[in-house]
Amino acid sequence: MTAIVGTINRRGVAFAADSAATHTISSRHKITNHANKIFELSKYCPVGAAICGNLDFLGMPWEDIFKMYRSYLKDTSKQLLSDYSKDFFDFVNRQIMPSLLARQKIDLSIVINSFWKEVFDLSQSDIKKEGNSISDVTLCPALLSRLDYFINLYAPKEKCYGLEGYTQEQFVAYAEEIVDNVLKDCCNSPYYHKEFKEKFICALFKIISSNIHVYLNTTEIIIWGYGEAELFPSYESFVISLAFDNNLKYTSKSKYAVSNDNVACVEPFAQTDVANTVVRGIDADLRTQFYSTFQSSLNTFKDEIISKLQAANAPADLINIFHTLDVDAYTKVYIQNMDEYIQTNYIEKLVNTISYLSKEDLADMAESLVRMTYLKRRITSEEESVGGPVDVAVITKGDGFIWLKRKHYFPPELNHHYFER
Repeated sequence: MTAIVGTINRRGVAFAADSAATHTISSRHKITNHANKIFELSKYCPVGAAICGNLDFLGMPWEDIFKMYRSYLKDTSKQLLSDYSKDFFDFVNRQIMPSLLARQKIDLSIVINSFWKEVFDLSQSDIKKEGNSISDVTLCPALLSRLDYFINLYAPKEKCYGLEGYTQEQFVAYAEEIVDNVLKDCCNSPYYHKEFKEKFICALFKIISSNIHVYLNTTEIIIWGYGEAELFPSYESFVISLAFDNNLKYTSKSKYAVSNDNVACVEPFAQTDVANTVVRGIDADLRTQFYSTFQSSLNTFKDEIISKLQAANAPADLINIFHTLDVDAYTKVYIQNMDEYIQTNYIEKLVNTISYLSKEDLADMAESLVRMTYLKRRITSEEESVGGPVDVAVITKGDGFIWLKRKHYFPPELNHHYFER
């Protein structure tokens, strides 16, 4: 788990990140506090990267990939920040994935196995709900019905980046043997026939090629800084989950570009609850509870009035008036008014303040929000999944990428050659 916060205005963009990383070992969690999550993407241009979620790609650390890309990029600049993003993912496709072919098949096997288990479990549940016993006779149509459900569910979804031109025929040629290996235990069953296999692969392909990430841990990569032709900073974030047949599945998650209209932004990533509480003035869970309690209280009040009117033998027309009161409509108005108040009195005021902050203050704010997240995890019963040293960096148009705080795994005074590179 991770806490990363970016603050951005017309003067520059600052990012801060903790160093905690959660590792799952034999179904148990091990937390270490030495992970690097902020990277300089170019030695010559004002662009950086940050990462949260899965810190590895096909078993290779993303940290090494960022550094390899930096060496590959050299002093080449891009006109737009989005050009760096596209070039980086092209680099991963061309330079990294061809060397990790075996792991691509392993990860795809995990996805196929997870999908098969979900289809099988849901089909059994469907049979039980209908009051039937589970057998080959009832399981076959239930499986086909569930596969149709997934095909119809994912058919309208947009395609993810990286697979726009990838066809189902190409997927069959690559994955059919892997599908057979995963499903080998049921190959002799009556329900494993040509129609089942075709529908299974069709549904699987629609899921994998969609913009929905399932079955594997995801990585979020944030590219931030300036393109050569851009006067103000921006950021783009992407989610990556799967790589197979030398194709990378990734989607756009969020983006923000400073302009004359959009003057500032504070954006948390991964564990966002504390930062969002500061920005919005209220915890998201507490806000939901307030709205839910308001609605249930109105319903209780309405029922009590009706009950008392009935006990007093009030006219039926009067009682019907209360019966027809639309509590949902009143709740909707209440939520809208409260959200407008939060927007005006908290979010907009904070954004206006951030728009005038100096580079140093942008960095201090980002770091403080990360440390506040760490403090909350430490003093509550929640898992301490945020911790370790906080790295802080700022990017400006004129100065480029500047470290303000950075940890090293080695004593700097013993490694002068590292800093002379």
